[in-house]
Amino acid sequence: MRTFGSAVLVLAALLLAGAAVCGAWLSQNAVSAQGFSQLAEPLGEDEAFQSELSSAVASQASASLSEGLPAGLAALVEPVIENVVSGFQQAPGYPEAWTQTLERSHAATFDSGTPSLDLGPLLNLVSSEVAGEIGTEPADAGQRLLTVSSAEYSGELETLERFADSWPLFAAAGVLAALLGLLVARRRSTTVALIGAGTAGMAGALWLASGAAASIVERQTPANPVASAFTAGFIPLAESSFHSWLVVMLIAAVALIVLGLVFRLAAGNRRTVR
Repeated sequence: MRTFGSAVLVLAALLLAGAAVCGAWLSQNAVSAQGFSQLAEPLGEDEAFQSELSSAVASQASASLSEGLPAGLAALVEPVIENVVSGFQQAPGYPEAWTQTLERSHAATFDSGTPSLDLGPLLNLVSSEVAGEIGTEPADAGQRLLTVSSAEYSGELETLERFADSWPLFAAAGVLAALLGLLVARRRSTTVALIGAGTAGMAGALWLASGAAASIVERQTPANPVASAFTAGFIPLAESSFHSWLVVMLIAAVALIVLGLVFRLAAGNRRTVR
């Protein structure tokens, strides 16, 4: 009976540990605007994504900056806009504008429930560069949303936030369940090793699950070429980040296995000496 009770508690601890790891990663990299922007920041140098992004920015910048201008003057401004957009990633203010784009996109997505990119900061950068070329005052682009997915995910995002915010509870409950499992166990050293083996198995299961989740997201129909390029570039970044957390989990699992085996051998040696 003690062995069965210990097994149930250890299994609960492993499930709670898996939930805690997933929740903590989501809290840091999905729910947090700063964490999301840091995770997606390398897309600012992704050639495929930047090519599609430049086309979208050029289209919106042309419509915005040419609005209200006479046809002749608009035709003169058009080449200036194209020239600025073709190299705006090299502008001194681009890194800051890209970070603002990600943070505002995160806010817009969680506020509306529809995955979106807010191109406003990038349009402000282009507007400033164009204004410098033609000697006018730059206009504030405000919020310029580009839909990443036409689906609405308000309910899912609320659930994700609640799950992510609960990770400390999962972690505390997991530690408590593991300690109770050790207290109930007949052979605690063996139980420690089994917790380590179970942790390794949980890390492996989460690794496979993350790959399956990525495949599901990739099969979704993107709203436009920018969305397609963003998804294609962001998914590997998210997978790589989550896998780095699972590597730490695997290292902890190996440490527990070794610790359990050492304690088991030490206990056996003490019995031999007696």
